[in-house]
Amino acid sequence: MKVFKKIVPVLLFLVIALLTVCFRSIPKGKTWKNFKVLYVSNTVPQTTVEKALSNAGIAEYVDLKNQNAPIMLAKDSIEAAMLKINLYEKENKYLFDRQNYFYDSNGEYLLYYVPDSYENSLNKVIADLKKQGITAGIDSSLSYLWVLPALITLLAFILIFFSKNKTFYTISAIMPCIYVFCNAFYSCAISSIILLLCIYLISNIYSRQGAVKRLIKNYILPAALVISVMAAFSSSLLCGFFYLLTIAGTLCAMLTAKNLKAFKLRRSGFTPVFIRPAKMISPYAGKAKIVMPLVLVFSVLVIAYFALGSLSIINTKTDSSLLLPGKAAESDPKLPNLDSFYRWNWNVRTNPYKSLNVENSDDLNTVSYPRYEVEDGIIVPYIQTLKYDQDFKKSVYDSIDNLDFYSIESVIKQQGSDFNAGYTNSASYSVSIFSIIMMIICFTMLLFIYFSAMIGKGGRK
Repeated sequence: MKVFKKIVPVLLFLVIALLTVCFRSIPKGKTWKNFKVLYVSNTVPQTTVEKALSNAGIAEYVDLKNQNAPIMLAKDSIEAAMLKINLYEKENKYLFDRQNYFYDSNGEYLLYYVPDSYENSLNKVIADLKKQGITAGIDSSLSYLWVLPALITLLAFILIFFSKNKTFYTISAIMPCIYVFCNAFYSCAISSIILLLCIYLISNIYSRQGAVKRLIKNYILPAALVISVMAAFSSSLLCGFFYLLTIAGTLCAMLTAKNLKAFKLRRSGFTPVFIRPAKMISPYAGKAKIVMPLVLVFSVLVIAYFALGSLSIINTKTDSSLLLPGKAAESDPKLPNLDSFYRWNWNVRTNPYKSLNVENSDDLNTVSYPRYEVEDGIIVPYIQTLKYDQDFKKSVYDSIDNLDFYSIESVIKQQGSDFNAGYTNSASYSVSIFSIIMMIICFTMLLFIYFSAMIGKGGRK
C-alpha cells in the first residue's frame, strides 16, 4: 500500500503532462483554416505569379483567374442557357461578389489561397517574386509565441539557484514549463510566473515544522493562485482547465519530490531535524531583494512583448495596415457566405420554371412546374416540385467537392459552419479585454507581493 501511494503521484503527474501536450492550444496568426493567403500587387500579371508558384512546386491553389460558375449543369440544359443570358442581371450578383475574396479591402493586392501543405514552398515564391521587384507576402508569418515559453523556462532555471531545496523546486517547476509551452498565450505566461513564484516560496519552507499552517495563514499565496487561475481562464476555457490540471500536476510533483527525499534519507541512515519552525523562516530564503525584482522583470517582459505585438512593432511579413478576407466576428456584406451561395444555386436551377407574373420571384422557396415521362409508350404529365430546404442546401453543399476547378467555395466550406467572412488584420493576435485586465491584475498582485516582502523583511534567512 505504501508503495502504491508513492507511485500514484508519479502516474498522475505523467498523465496530466501527457494530456497537456496532447490537447495543447497553439496560437495561430492565420486568417484561414488549412490555407495560407499569398498576396501580390494587382499590377503584376497573373502569369508571373503562376510561374513562381509552379517553380516552387505548388500545383494546387485557388485564384481568381481559374474561377468558373460554381454549379454543375449540363451544357445543353435550359438552366445553363438562362444563366448565360442573365449573367449580368441582379440575380447573379453572387458571382461578382465572390470575386471580392481575391482582393484586399482596398483592392491593391490580388490574393491566392494556397493549402497549408505548401507552406514551406511559399517562402520560395516570396523570394522569387521579390527578386523581380514585386511586392508580395503571406497573410501572417506568426505561428507560435516562442518568446513566452522561453521566458518562463529561463525564469524557472534562474530560481533554481536561489532555492534552498533545489531538487524539490526543480521537479515541481516542470509542470508550469510544460503548460506554457503548450499554451503560449500572454495571460497563461503571467499565470505561470505566479505559479513558479508560489513553488519557489513553498520549496523553501515545506520541510519545516508548521509549513502547511504558515502557507495557509499567508493569504497572499492563495490569493495569487486564485488570480492566476482567473488569468488562465481569460485566455480560454481550455487554457483555464489545463491550468487547474497544471496545479494538480505540480502538487503531484511536490509529493514525488518529497518521497524521493525521504527515500534518500532512509538509505543514508541520517535524518536531519530543522530547529527553527516555518514561521521563523523567510519563504524567500533571504533572497527577496533578488527574487522579487527578477519575477517583476519577467512579468514586465511578457507584458511588453504583448504591447509590442499589439502595436505591430514585432517584425512580421504582414503589412499591419493590410486587411484581408478572413474569419471575423461579423460578416461583411461585400463577402458573400454559403447561404448566399445556396440561394444563388436555387435561383439558377429554378429560374426557367418561375412564373413571370409573381413579384419577387427570387424569394420563392417552392417552385412547381409540369414535366413529362413515358410510361408503357404513353407520355404521362406530372408536376415536379422543388423546395428550398435543408435537403437542397445539403445537396449544394456536397456538390462543392465535385466542382471541376479549385473554387473559393471549397475554401469557405473548410472553415466550418460558424464562419463569418470579414476583413481582418492577421498581423497581430486577438487578445480579449478580459485577458488584458487580468494581466494587469496579475502584475499588480506581484507588485503587492514585492512590497509586502520588503516591508515584512522578506530578505531575512
